[in-house]
Amino acid sequence: MADLYENPWERRTTVRRAPPGPWNGGSLLSALSLTDSSHRIIIGVDYGTTYTGISYVDSSKTSINDIHVIRTYPGPGGADAVWKTPSRIAYRSENQESNANQFGYQVTPKMTSYSWTKLLLDSRTPATAHDDPDLQKSEGAGMLRLPRGKTATEVAADYLREVYRWTVTELEKRISPEVVRETPFEFWFTVPAIWSDAAKASTQAAARAAGFASRPGDKIFLIPEPEAAGVSVLKGLTQEGLSNQAKPGDGLLICDCGGGTVDITTYKITSVAPKLTFEELVEGAGGKCGSTYIDRQFHQWMSRKFGASFDNLKFEKKGPGSRFMKDFEGHKKDFGSSDDLDQVYEINLVMPGVSYSIVYDDDECVVKLTGRDMLSFFEPVVNKIISLLEQQMRLANQAAGNCTINRVILVGGFGDSPYLNTKVRAWCNSRGSVRLLCPEHPQAAIVRGAALRGLLDIAPIRKRCRRHYGVAYSATFREGIDPETDVKYDSWDGRKQCNSRMDWQVKKGQVIDENTHISTSVRRSYTAGDSLIRTKTLYSSSFEVPPERKTDPGVEVVGTIRHVMQQSHLAKFESSYKNGKLRYRLCYDREVILGSKEGTLQFRVTCDGEELGTASIEYAKDEAAPGGGSPASVASAMQYV
Repeated sequence: MADLYENPWERRTTVRRAPPGPWNGGSLLSALSLTDSSHRIIIGVDYGTTYTGISYVDSSKTSINDIHVIRTYPGPGGADAVWKTPSRIAYRSENQESNANQFGYQVTPKMTSYSWTKLLLDSRTPATAHDDPDLQKSEGAGMLRLPRGKTATEVAADYLREVYRWTVTELEKRISPEVVRETPFEFWFTVPAIWSDAAKASTQAAARAAGFASRPGDKIFLIPEPEAAGVSVLKGLTQEGLSNQAKPGDGLLICDCGGGTVDITTYKITSVAPKLTFEELVEGAGGKCGSTYIDRQFHQWMSRKFGASFDNLKFEKKGPGSRFMKDFEGHKKDFGSSDDLDQVYEINLVMPGVSYSIVYDDDECVVKLTGRDMLSFFEPVVNKIISLLEQQMRLANQAAGNCTINRVILVGGFGDSPYLNTKVRAWCNSRGSVRLLCPEHPQAAIVRGAALRGLLDIAPIRKRCRRHYGVAYSATFREGIDPETDVKYDSWDGRKQCNSRMDWQVKKGQVIDENTHISTSVRRSYTAGDSLIRTKTLYSSSFEVPPERKTDPGVEVVGTIRHVMQQSHLAKFESSYKNGKLRYRLCYDREVILGSKEGTLQFRVTCDGEELGTASIEYAKDEAAPGGGSPASVASAMQYV
């Protein structure tokens, strides 16, 4: 690349798919090969905003029907056949009646508890037109809040620690403590596809802190939620004997509607035998507009109707897990089963001082909603989902070629909503030959798909990058174009340069796979005695057309790549004395692996094919401050000097 410098020598950047080598999916990633015959237990973990599910399967099995979903959890309501447990935790230190931390169904309405914490792991993802604009208003209402002195990652880890313990307990009961003790675990955690790289890393960090992959031989991998759903649904659709069997060339739009997020991804089936293969057609779309949007709309309606009488109620009376919200949840799940908008939905709630009205019976202490009220709660989020479907379908049809987008698949807990199904089916009918499918138990499709990914090595053969990635560089200053605030003079030859130009090395929508990585050839001088630690900031942008400079709006700091060399590595390079000081001419390649099996960005530095020291990234931080304070500032970007 011309006129691209990392002082004092020219730098060349390439993006390529590397041939499989010892580092690619091997020793660098410390990944367990899916072709390995070693026995293991594969565990899917669907940590959701509102609910969490667990699945498992023995690696000797071969069918989706062999995957078990844990159906019982501790606490009232968890002993029956349920698919998930609430993503909620109550600390012993804040609840004197408890002798231990409580999670899921163990958390009662009177306990001080924390819900929807997962969304706080991803405060850095730029807002989209499809996000719930009132999301942050939930902070301080019991949702989206943190206990004093704890970060979102720490609270997520505390909750997941209880999930991990219960998972091990269940496995010991089902397959014996001896087998559990001797068999490696392979965990597949699902994450929203719209999440930032920092949020994915925070999820992995929380899982490890909770005890997942704490034993020798255990592994953790991440899988996007719509991909896990796609694996589960596509495997089911390609089984012999099904009347709706999919075939090569078919296009399927997977719509994952969860509690906090909605993710939409379009896949094209490339083959069904001897192995199912599929690819992502276009970059997916999504937003923070899951079914909790409806809960917030309901709370706002209550506040408008009853004012302080509702607003001043204790959290235990109106927050997640309260009888009030459980009653509303039942009506929410049923809404759409009938077309009668005059139907009255009754919810028990004692509000002292509130007189009888059309919306409240003070004798029975019952809030009364009509079907029209419920419709007003549902319409905004359903319209956002339809808008996302429209956007994704338009892009998919443009890229489809000879592929036919003929199915929309609704999965996730909200995917089972009668009203959402009715509206999406009407939208599909308006598209002509597009069919809507909602698998049995859509809330379990993702967690089953996560385990299936590990069991049968089913994954998209090609994915699409959801954002641009690149680094800043110094280039010849353009008078009248580049800002004077970005001037830097080359230490080697004194040339005037602009130090904020962006080199977008991977483009949004670009095809990536496990072998895709950014390779940057670095040429620089090193003086003996200087630090052997080098840093470089990695940037991203979700804009369709990425900005030109790192200081422009729309450019986000992903994090700082940190490369550590050893003194022994210097012997590989040419050296000479200048002004009485020993100088080395360092030449190496810095690589960022985008499609790693781990599901997170991976890094390495090599010279002549040999790994040179260690490389890692420190992600820019922007999660909620301990104690529920305002988000911390983004860490300052570190640059080469």
